[in-house]
Amino acid sequence: MQNRIYAYLAIIVSITMAITTMVMAFIVYDLARGPGSIENLSFAEIFMSMVPATVGVLVILLVTLYLLSHRLSDRLMAPIKRIASSVESILSGRPVAEMSIYPEIRPFVDTIDRQKKQIDLALHEMREAEKVRREFTANVSHELKTPLTSIIGYAEMLQNGISNAEDSKKFAGVIHKEGSRLLELIDSVISLSRLEDSNAIKTFENLELFELAKELVEKLSFSAKEKSVELSVVGSPLQVRGDRRMIQDLIFNLIDNAIKYNRIGGSVTVSISDEGTYGVMRVADTGIGIPKDDVERVFERFYRVDKSRSKKAGGTGLGLAIVKHIVEFHGGTVLLDSEVNKGTTITVKLPK
Repeated sequence: MQNRIYAYLAIIVSITMAITTMVMAFIVYDLARGPGSIENLSFAEIFMSMVPATVGVLVILLVTLYLLSHRLSDRLMAPIKRIASSVESILSGRPVAEMSIYPEIRPFVDTIDRQKKQIDLALHEMREAEKVRREFTANVSHELKTPLTSIIGYAEMLQNGISNAEDSKKFAGVIHKEGSRLLELIDSVISLSRLEDSNAIKTFENLELFELAKELVEKLSFSAKEKSVELSVVGSPLQVRGDRRMIQDLIFNLIDNAIKYNRIGGSVTVSISDEGTYGVMRVADTGIGIPKDDVERVFERFYRVDKSRSKKAGGTGLGLAIVKHIVEFHGGTVLLDSEVNKGTTITVKLPK
């Protein structure tokens, strides 16, 4: 780049001096036509007499210009060289503001820095996504393996005829229970996959939230009676916009969780209310509650506050994760408030 600068400057100066010389020659020739000692000289003689002086001046100017251009180009190139030598510094995270560069070049450097940050963010998201994928795969494998082991074991005993009629009935009950657990887990995984699909088409319709809540409470009434938990719905008719299947899954998971982790003789209250542009559903229980340290994590996939209690209750660890994804899919919000041994209240706001 420096050589090009020198060449361009030399060409410009040479052309400028040539034109200047010709102009001076014409001026002298014009003056010679007037009274004076050079009136009898021809244009060629006048021009040739000026060549030595002109060449001398031109050489001096070229040398001076070369020295000046060399110094000038060094000064011009210095910030660019600093940028080139500092690319590694930029990529390693050195703040761009610390670099001394021309204002004209600042957008270029800022672009590099911005793209570097975007690449870092993308790599971080990829690493996090890969971490979540590995954890999800490991958790699903574990959750599938546990009931399958029980099913295979009891099925072999039934097949080999090493159990009496009473034991066979008991074994069949365990197989049915573990099979239902497997089916629930598979349904939950499919639901999560559908919710996480960024290309999923949103087919929303007007839904009567109060009526949907009453229907789900009716369906879960048997489970509640088994634990002597009282179910109730309060509120008034309220319409929201949403996907019917997803909203049903949302309500089902909230009420089902409230029943599973409740105490014997406890209660679950589903309340529906209107808050401006949002329809609000609160599911309050009198169950075991959630410690403060675990409140922020209960919406994570497969996270359990008490693993032994969760397995005993038959939970998959995906219920609240599905709830969170459904709410986000509908552009709503979910809030959890809980106190150990007193109960939990989950508030969901959905756009109307």
